[in-house]
Formats: sequence, structure tokens, C-alpha cells
Amino acid sequence: MISYKKILIPTDGTSDAQGAITFALTMGKITGAEVTAICVNDVSNYAIPWNASSPDIDNPHYQSCEKAVKKVADRGELMGIDVRTEVVTGIPLQEIIKASKKYDLMVMGTTGRAGVSLMLLGSVAQKVIRFASCPVLVIRGDQQGDLACHRILIPTDGTAITRPAIMHGLEMARTFNAEVTALSVSRGRSIPIPLHRNVELFTPDAAQDAVDSVADMGLELGITVKTTVAMGSVANEIIQASTGHDLLVMGTSGRTGYEYLRLGSVAEKTVRHARCPVLVVRAPETIPLEI
Repeated sequence: MISYKKILIPTDGTSDAQGAITFALTMGKITGAEVTAICVNDVSNYAIPWNASSPDIDNPHYQSCEKAVKKVADRGELMGIDVRTEVVTGIPLQEIIKASKKYDLMVMGTTGRAGVSLMLLGSVAQKVIRFASCPVLVIRGDQQGDLACHRILIPTDGTAITRPAIMHGLEMARTFNAEVTALSVSRGRSIPIPLHRNVELFTPDAAQDAVDSVADMGLELGITVKTTVAMGSVANEIIQASTGHDLLVMGTSGRTGYEYLRLGSVAEKTVRHARCPVLVVRAPETIPLEI
């Protein structure tokens, strides 16, 4: 199963990241994972080139970053968790993606000013989801209420791309002792789905097989999985089903072209509109080598 040993929290100190911080610290406490808070000192804030070898720690932008990560460390201390803090200077998108290579899970808040708290409708947040080397759990600024994780939704289309997400979803369920629902969406008729140059047909029967496979995986782990097959638009049905759930865990390819339009855009639309936090997991073989 999946093991969460190192968790990363990007933060800029704004209230939009508070839900992500709470969730990540709770995860760290339950799993014993090492938690790191990172803030990126954005070089675009400086009129002259930044000297990375000699950081200006008296600069207001740098001090703002130090305060942001200290807030996380202070909250962690109250919860009995040691939080590592890191301030790096560079371009936020690039630094966050670079840092993700060292972690098992990233938990980030969204909406807010440019930087680490990113406008979800903008391309920067989409690129973090698409290019990060580890799974990204996204908690929007309007999802700051009760972050208890009692009900988990796992959409699947039965392909290998969604298998890592299923594993993460089941691990989350085991971590929080949560109920699990597996969802697969069919249009109610045979539709072509390209997969690695082969064309397969995704029928209602195939959708049922997909959720049954998740139930079988759960059974092996002692987790009961409720199965549901819906008819309609994939993204819309997933978003609608997210109501009543505390966490949605889904896979994506992170690729470009037709396969990205099928899977990548569904994940990003779901992140924008889901009624609960979303954990996006990409299959290892689809992780891009560079931005």
C-alpha cells in the first residue's frame, strides 16, 4: 500500500492555505509523516536580480515568507508535530514542482494572491497539478469548514492510469477509517476511448467492471467499497457525486493531446468545481520530465 512518509505544505501565509495546513498536519499526526512547510520568495518582486548565495533576510518579501512558514510550525507545535520550515527564492511554480520530487504528498490551498496560493482558474495551479512529481491534494479557500475525512469518493474508468489513485484513495480510507464509494461514469452507450493507441469501448458493463475492481481491491485490505455507475458527462457526474463526500481521489495522465483532453481536463474541471477537497494522482509513467 501507499506510505506517506514526507508531506509538503506550500504556503504564503494567507487564509486560503489554512484548510490545507490543518489537513496536512492532521495527516502527519496520524501517519507519523515528516511535514515540511515551504514558502517561495518570488524573484518577480525584486527590481534587481536576486543573489541566491546571499539572501537579503531583512527584505520584507523574505520576512513575509519566514512568517508564513513559522505560522505552520507554530500550529504544528500545538498539535505535537515538529514541522520543518523552508524558504526558497525563485519562481513559485518551478520551486514548488522541484520540491515535490522529495515528497510523497503535497497539500495545497488555492485561490488568493499570485504565488503559492494560486488562482484555481489560472494556468499556474493547473501546472502544479499536472507537473508535480507527487500526488497533490487541493483544498480551496471556500472549503475551510470541517475537514474530517469520513466519506471518500474514488472515480475510475478501469484503466491503469486510475490504479495509483485507487491505491491512494484506499490508503486514505484506512488512515481515516473512512467509508469509500467507487464511481464510474458511462454515457449509456458504447463510446470510443483511446488508450495507448488502442481503441477500447467503455460501456455500462465496463463501468460496472471498473467499480467492481475497486471493491475487490478494498476487500483485500479489509475495506468495504460501495459501487456506483452513473450515466452522463464524466466531469459533471463526478462533481455532482462529490456532494456528501469529504475527499475525492482521482487519477489523471498529466499528458497533452487527446488523452490530456479526456483525463487531464476532467481532473482540472473537477478540482475547480468539486464540493470537497480533491486529491489528484498521476500514474508514475506519465509524470513529465520537465515543465
